[in-house]
Amino acid sequence: MLVIILWKADYEGKNIRGDLKKLDKIHSKVQKRIGGKIDGPYFPQDASVLYIFHVDEYEWLNKAGRIWFSEAEKARLQFVPKSYEVAVTSLEFFGK
Repeated sequence: MLVIILWKADYEGKNIRGDLKKLDKIHSKVQKRIGGKIDGPYFPQDASVLYIFHVDEYEWLNKAGRIWFSEAEKARLQFVPKSYEVAVTSLEFFGK
């Protein structure tokens, strides 16, 4: 299965460049533990940051969230998740 997740967050801190470096380290931990590919950050019009996750299962988002929230709290990051969208290929959506 191929799942693409668009994840947006707002930033409420004062040093976004420094905090993005910390966030990249957290994303690396997520990828090492549960897989997936993470692209970003991107800077959309309606949020502070956007990341694109390429993963193999829907459950990846829940697993990643458990790691992300714990690590973000430890690092005192000021990113606040705003929204996410899940997309799959037509093969995944309609089946064979």
